Amino acid sequence: MRKHVLASPRRARALRVITLGLLLLGYLDLVRGGLTAAPLLLVSSYLLFVPLAILFD
Repeated sequence: MRKHVLASPRRARALRVITLGLLLLGYLDLVRGGLTAAPLLLVSSYLLFVPLAILFD
């Protein structure tokens, strides 16, 4: 199977780290009582960065 042209181990690792960071920030803000940043962080990480990390992996 041919690898994606944009896929590189470095880019995949960076996307995983960004995704994990956004998820942690979102959950920490949610626990703190955040009503605006938490949903934005969680939705963007689950709908954008998780699929990108899977695609580039």
